[in-house]
Amino acid sequence: MPSHTVVSAKAAAVFSLMLAALLLLQSLVFVGFQASDDANYLSGAFGWLKHTFYIGNSHWTLRHTLTLPTALSVSSLGLTPLSVSLPALLYFIGFLAVQVWALHRYFGLAVAAAFGMLVIFMPGMVVNSTYLAPDVSELFFVGSTFWLVVSLCEKAASGGRTLRWGWLAVGLLAGLAWLNRQTSIAPVLACALFAWSTSRGRSRAGVAWALLGFLAVVGGEWAYLTAMTGEPLYRLRTDFHHDPVDRFAEVSRLRQMGGWIDKEGNLSVNVFVDPILALVISQKYGLIFWTAVAASWRLLRVGAGAHGKLLKGLLLLGALSYVFVAANPKLYLVPRYLIVAAWVAAALTAWWIVELWRQGRTRVAAVVVAVLLLAQWAGLALENTRPRAVEQALVEWVRTHHNQTVYTDIETAARASYFFAFAGVSNDKVMSEAPPPGALFFHSADRVEQCARQPRCRAQAAAFRPTPAWAAIERIEGPLKPLGHLLERLPISGWAPPDIHRRMVSPSFVVTVYRVN
Repeated sequence: MPSHTVVSAKAAAVFSLMLAALLLLQSLVFVGFQASDDANYLSGAFGWLKHTFYIGNSHWTLRHTLTLPTALSVSSLGLTPLSVSLPALLYFIGFLAVQVWALHRYFGLAVAAAFGMLVIFMPGMVVNSTYLAPDVSELFFVGSTFWLVVSLCEKAASGGRTLRWGWLAVGLLAGLAWLNRQTSIAPVLACALFAWSTSRGRSRAGVAWALLGFLAVVGGEWAYLTAMTGEPLYRLRTDFHHDPVDRFAEVSRLRQMGGWIDKEGNLSVNVFVDPILALVISQKYGLIFWTAVAASWRLLRVGAGAHGKLLKGLLLLGALSYVFVAANPKLYLVPRYLIVAAWVAAALTAWWIVELWRQGRTRVAAVVVAVLLLAQWAGLALENTRPRAVEQALVEWVRTHHNQTVYTDIETAARASYFFAFAGVSNDKVMSEAPPPGALFFHSADRVEQCARQPRCRAQAAAFRPTPAWAAIERIEGPLKPLGHLLERLPISGWAPPDIHRRMVSPSFVVTVYRVN
């Protein structure tokens, strides 16, 4: 298997431009904090800062690959959106560095550069890397595991001795991937199958060392949790019974509402068709899965010479990862769960584009790149990079009306508390009870409906809905999404379903401040 081990000045310049482009785009689409799952990871980080021996009480706070780096970041830099999201930013930079290095080594600079361009502008990756979530950390651990396996198998194939420490490192990385999120078990299995089938058995002794490394990580955590809780199955019970999932009920609820977009942002028509739609119609990943199909067809039909086995191993990894998510009844079909499959799709597409170019089909390659990038830029333009704009608007309103008491719904008040802490603004004047006559109420229709679906708020939601007697005294609107400025000038209202039209064209948020009468 030929490799490019020397990084030329040209390659160094290309890699530097990639890093600069990534940092610039991350700053432009920076989310920082969502006050959602990342709030639980932050809670876990505070748990480690407050207690020498901390035990997470949820599957979120048990993700040590997120809580421990966040604890370090927050304790070093203070509590800010940047310090909370810094681990995700660094994980993604690390992921990109590993992938570009490996692709350059085995396929050359052109493939590495094409891959970098595709993933840097992919909404489901670059935006995801700007807030704390297990997705890009899974990419880092799984991607590093795969390429380390490839490197060790290459050495074994050339007749070299088994590098025990290298294979032990494979197991440690795979174990961290498992602790990070259990969806990684499918790509980790693919790595094991690739190693087992490569080098005519010479890598199989290494797989045993990798298994030892995996058990050291997973078994070490098991021993710690068992000693601290007295419950050997503590993690499994916490991980696998935290959230009841019913895809059929979710599709049925959406049909009853007359909607087309589910709560995860997917186009939804049928529980069996939706996993396919998540690939082929995706704002998060553009058209990358379409081109991955073409690349896979080219790979399986024609082959890729010395690189064929490596690419087929990568294809197996992506396919197993996708099937595990798509067919798993314990998981909702969340677009970010497809991020590993998207990484594989981008790598296969980059190889295919360069193959087209080398075959003299330069126009086809150029059109493919242009269409992919246009789809990704459109997806970026539709991204909601301020998912907590309502809560941030409440902080600003309180800052400028610091002597006034204001009421809002329970959900908004709870999630805004983090942004009050970030801004150093007191929320003592923010109340979340039913507003009395004469009170000011900070109202977002979207937040009240979200509140009504939460157990802590459901019984009181009616008190947060305005009546005709309430007097609107102020309206606060967020800006249109960039693509919304263009789409509002086009005659799309007649054909676009209301929920799709709202996501594309409506202001990013609308808040009305009422005087309760």
